[in-house]
Amino acid sequence: MLKAQFFCGGSALAVALSLACAPQAAAQESQVEEVVVTGSFIRGTPEDAALPVEVIGVDELQRRGSPSTVDLIKSLPVSGPVLGDTNQFSTSAQGQVGAGTVNLRGLGSLRTLVLLNGRRTVPSAGSGSGGVDTNLLPVGAIGRVEVLKEGAAATYGSDAIGGVVNFITRKNFSGLEASADYRYVPGSDGDYNAGVLWGWAGDTGNILISAGYQHRSELRSTERDWANQPYTVNPAGYSVLGQPPSFLPRNGATPVAGVQRDANCTALGGFAGFSGTTPACYFTYVPFDNLIEDEDRYQVYGEANYDLNETTRFHVEAHYAKTSIPNIRFSPSYPPTSGPNGPGSVGVFTVPRSNPGVLTALQQAGLSPAAIAATTNVSLTLFRPLGAGGNPATGGGQIGSREYDIYRISGGVTGEILGGVGYDVAVTYSQTRNTQRTTDILIDRLQRALNGLGGANCTGTTAGANGCQYFNPFSNAYPGNPALGLSNPGFVAANANDRDLVAWLFDTQVTRQRQSLFVADVVFNGELPINLGGGPVGWAAGAQYRTTEFDSRPMSDFQDARVTPCPVVGQTNCAFPTGPYIFLGQSRPTSLEDSVYALFAETNLPITDTLNAQLAVRFEDYGGQTGSTTNPKLALKWQAMDQLAFRASVGTTFRGPTPANRSPTGPTGLSGIVAAGNNFKSVDFVGNPAVGPEKALTYSVGAIFETGGFRAIVDYWSFKIEDQITSVPANVIATAVAGVGNGTQLVNCSAALRGLITFNNNDTCTQGVTTGNDIARVRSDTVNGPEINVSGIDGSVDFRLDDILGGSARLGASASYYLQYEYDEFRFNGVFVGAAYDARGFANYDRLPGTISDWRANAYAEYERGPHNLRADVTFVDGVVDNRAPISVQDATGALRAVSFGQKVEDFYTLDLNYRLQLAGDTTITASVFNVFDRDPSAARLELSYDPFVGNPYGRTYKLGVRKRF
Repeated sequence: MLKAQFFCGGSALAVALSLACAPQAAAQESQVEEVVVTGSFIRGTPEDAALPVEVIGVDELQRRGSPSTVDLIKSLPVSGPVLGDTNQFSTSAQGQVGAGTVNLRGLGSLRTLVLLNGRRTVPSAGSGSGGVDTNLLPVGAIGRVEVLKEGAAATYGSDAIGGVVNFITRKNFSGLEASADYRYVPGSDGDYNAGVLWGWAGDTGNILISAGYQHRSELRSTERDWANQPYTVNPAGYSVLGQPPSFLPRNGATPVAGVQRDANCTALGGFAGFSGTTPACYFTYVPFDNLIEDEDRYQVYGEANYDLNETTRFHVEAHYAKTSIPNIRFSPSYPPTSGPNGPGSVGVFTVPRSNPGVLTALQQAGLSPAAIAATTNVSLTLFRPLGAGGNPATGGGQIGSREYDIYRISGGVTGEILGGVGYDVAVTYSQTRNTQRTTDILIDRLQRALNGLGGANCTGTTAGANGCQYFNPFSNAYPGNPALGLSNPGFVAANANDRDLVAWLFDTQVTRQRQSLFVADVVFNGELPINLGGGPVGWAAGAQYRTTEFDSRPMSDFQDARVTPCPVVGQTNCAFPTGPYIFLGQSRPTSLEDSVYALFAETNLPITDTLNAQLAVRFEDYGGQTGSTTNPKLALKWQAMDQLAFRASVGTTFRGPTPANRSPTGPTGLSGIVAAGNNFKSVDFVGNPAVGPEKALTYSVGAIFETGGFRAIVDYWSFKIEDQITSVPANVIATAVAGVGNGTQLVNCSAALRGLITFNNNDTCTQGVTTGNDIARVRSDTVNGPEINVSGIDGSVDFRLDDILGGSARLGASASYYLQYEYDEFRFNGVFVGAAYDARGFANYDRLPGTISDWRANAYAEYERGPHNLRADVTFVDGVVDNRAPISVQDATGALRAVSFGQKVEDFYTLDLNYRLQLAGDTTITASVFNVFDRDPSAARLELSYDPFVGNPYGRTYKLGVRKRF
């Protein structure tokens, strides 16, 4: 039998960590492997060493109502903005809607290393990946989570700039456990989870198998009043490219009247306003979207450990997980950013008079009989094909889907050689796959249908005959707005669009991406024959090899830029190869690979009984133009007295570029461009083979005070990041060229960054004419960007009181406060991109690093007596200021009206109550109320009118769970 020790984990936030300290858990899982704490490879490293490690155990999670991985991460004060809630409109979430991330210190999820049982797992394969998808972890098997809150590249290598989160499975579990819970969410069908865990532990080994299922139900935006605001209150969720449209009656190319706004705009929920002097019907797509998507998650995990002899143990673990999001809702159709002749949004599609909807639209607009008679065609000035009337092919908005899965296997042998030298040899292979399905209208099909030559069965060249159909682009084609329940007084049944014709307009983009990670680790550790004042010197040294492969394949010829580069399918020699879609971009098959070699060493120096030092160094070689990097680290702890200890650390850390960072091409995403009135535009992300690693100098100083049942910790921390790997922000580029406004402001065609923007009208920029709304797409290059300086203070207090009314009580609070989050001036190829700024306390919607609250905090109060446990948790997120310049919009008369909505995103806090009852027969019942005061999220000038990185859309919810041990 391998040597073992009893373990009761200390936490930076909770005095009584539940994994080993809870009586029930201790009785069944009392012996664990010799502790190797996250942040060190040296065996026996105590958790109260110099490293700031926070531990959260399974029992504590149960007492908190078994939060989801996303909710757990968001509740950590040391966590910055993370994905997992409503992120459809966040550029960083595109390609991985429904994925979860970890973002320690707000430095970005790619700067937080996520481990499973101390070993790497593959990051998400999604475009713009934010790192490891935490929603694919085997949640039912997790026994504790260790959070190392400082840079650890000297130990673990790339990605650990902000810290490490290590998810560790349960050890020596014996028996069978089944659990299920249901969360009632007003306005949806609720969320529910189920899981089963089986384990066997014998004298020479153990086995653990778990299976889990989690479901989140769809929550429509129309179920929350705060998500749907009038245009003059919050214009972010409206588009000037609307449906109902604005249109220009013409005779040939000559206007016969001014631009007309569709007469049914207001009746169908649009805002009848202006874009400059042009009448516009602003369309809100928000009612067709979801706050929470319908999601299903599945995980299966198994591990086995076997003692080969007294000192040697074999370990193997396997894991499969899948997330399915089958019905992501989008706008009924996207607005055009390209037309038959290339880039353009305004007036790029034309409708002949013979189209059945034209005459009705002209009459309803109130044109004179003479003007109507003179009209031979209509230019669709401000338009999208489908909008307020919904998509008759889907019954509402477009429907897309996402599927993510992962399989991972890891195996290794640990033991001793040469009289006490320990070794750990392991290999880990993991692969994740991402399948995205998104629909968009084909340019050529749309124009043909407007001309009466649409439909899958169309033969010949006679409009409206031989199976050819007209597509009616005006509001008289549909009976009402199905999302808002509004009727259309101008509907003409004879002009309605055929459902099959609408479906024919669309193509489904299917992109399959795969990323794999192979890691080979060799670690030796032991004690030197050197005794210092506090004991023997511990050491560890080893090597690591890892290789990453990434593969992306567009599954339709229409989305493959090599096959269909032009708006008209079959053409390959157009002047502007924008592809065949009115909105979405294209891609090419991509295969990328890189390999990294590393050597590392560390030592633990017990200088005296009260002074301990840890030294570590790591060398990593990326090859190619990226090169290599070496990073040392020193950590100290001084036990000044029994109750008081001080700790400090200093070191350098780094993050290497991903294969996508170094690719000469890249994906196309979508982003709300402030300079274009926050309308979504295409953003082309381009990699850079010469991009180098980013490096950081990190240091921290802290103190720990403990006496009786009281514990207090305070830490100061600092990160200085140089040569950060980043993309030139699309919004910064657009603002530098086109300024800030509602999209009607004039652009500076001579701006230094003009070459990174493609404008409408075949990339024409005319000084004094071209406006922000004319932006079609923005190029965003991968570069080593400006220096970042981030620092702050963490603090926590915990207090335990025994023998209180026959039970025990625990109280605690923790907080993290930013002292600074400063970006230096940004230059790209010598050209000024943006001025230096402090991101602290700002929303940063149009720039990095995203929402940074001054401080985040949580507190808890818990009372336990016999089988009863009652706990209250308060989570607080400080509000932020929207750093974007205040804007004005035109009201119904064309006059400017200032918008103050969300200029200050207010503080958000929730109170959660959890009650746990342990019944006879190893049965546990939990009941929870989350957000007891039913607080709405704070207003923000974003599409859904709230900031998902500050609040959440649920409101007050109720949860009931049961857990049974057999």
